[in-house]
Amino acid sequence: MPTYNYTAKNRSGQEVSGEVIADNSALALGKVRELGFEPDKIRAAGYEQPRERSRPIASSNSSAGRRFAENFIFPVSSGVPLKELAQFYRQFATMIQAGIPLYQSLTTLVNQTKNPKLKEILIACDKQVAMGGKLSDVFQHYNWVFSELQIEMIRAAEYGGGLDKMLLRIAGYLEQEMALRSMISRLTLYPKLVVFAAIMILGKSFFATLTPAFSLLIIGGMGKSDYTIMSYLWDTVFFIAIIAIIIFGIEAFCKIFLFQNEAAEEKYEEFKMRLPLIGKCTKGFALAKFGRAFGAMYEAGLPMSAAIRIGGNASGSKVIARATRKAVTETEKGAILSQSLRATGVFPPMVLDMLHTGEQTGNVDAMMTKVAEYLEGDAESRAHQSAHIFAAVVGLFVGAAVGFAVIRFYMGMGSQIQTNMNDAN
Repeated sequence: MPTYNYTAKNRSGQEVSGEVIADNSALALGKVRELGFEPDKIRAAGYEQPRERSRPIASSNSSAGRRFAENFIFPVSSGVPLKELAQFYRQFATMIQAGIPLYQSLTTLVNQTKNPKLKEILIACDKQVAMGGKLSDVFQHYNWVFSELQIEMIRAAEYGGGLDKMLLRIAGYLEQEMALRSMISRLTLYPKLVVFAAIMILGKSFFATLTPAFSLLIIGGMGKSDYTIMSYLWDTVFFIAIIAIIIFGIEAFCKIFLFQNEAAEEKYEEFKMRLPLIGKCTKGFALAKFGRAFGAMYEAGLPMSAAIRIGGNASGSKVIARATRKAVTETEKGAILSQSLRATGVFPPMVLDMLHTGEQTGNVDAMMTKVAEYLEGDAESRAHQSAHIFAAVVGLFVGAAVGFAVIRFYMGMGSQIQTNMNDAN
């Protein structure tokens, strides 16, 4: 029977490590939890970790460099785009359904895959399976490519069977995640274009001279000032670049240093969720991600506590993750899930009522999927409304600024004419 090394946290939050003996990693995970620990990593003893050539920053001894990579590099460039990952899961599921052995399926996928990072991972999987190991053990080493949800679902399939169905569930979940990301990008595009156009018209100089940069460019083109195209670029394009660098710097500082304190990040999220218009959209999308992840995990056959915890982490919100951890503690004591979540004060009544109905009918996964669909639709409507209101406000501000500059110009011209007439008399 194989031996598994683990690292976990005890009830005091301290990190502990040790070994357990189990038939597979899923049973090893259960044994660690039976010891009263919250597992962090489980890996087979003697398993050689795959080389991570595409992750040089994370291998650095600098914890700040690791956090920078995890927050800014891997989410943008993990080496395996979400679209290719979903396609990989569907191809893998099709081969398993066709009766092709796991080892042969992996060998075929290695030959078909063009993405170098995914090919590297599949080669490691191929070797691990040939040695009698588990896919989840390899995926665990590439946790910047495979989320906790994916790893746990694969681990559940390895323990309970039905790997092909589980692969299809993961592919479906990733496709829904791609659709959600695409929707958010589409909704935020219009306000971004409006802000960009406003800065290109007004420029930085407007806040000092109350004259739009575009007007100064026209005046300079007429030879009445020394305002050149380069001056206009400094006022607009370079001004946008400076703003972007400042925003990126603030975001990097918060994620790498400030938000290492979970309480500080929760306070920030609570503040963001209280903002008018955008706050409800942010919370709605986070709750929708929780609902989809929780429904997918529960449908996959994972225990209720594991499904809740992973769903909370998949929401991307520390506030929701903290609430789900509290709910897990209460449900393990025998409380009803909907009541435990209600006590946190984070989840809206509609979500809790639907969940309670699912508990009574035995269709928790279906109900949570319905909840996610409703929340996504509601958040999308609010986001549309917020985008149009924001764009209208910015447009009115630009229009008022240009109008003020025109009136100011003609008033100055009138004053000059009046002065000339008085001098002539």
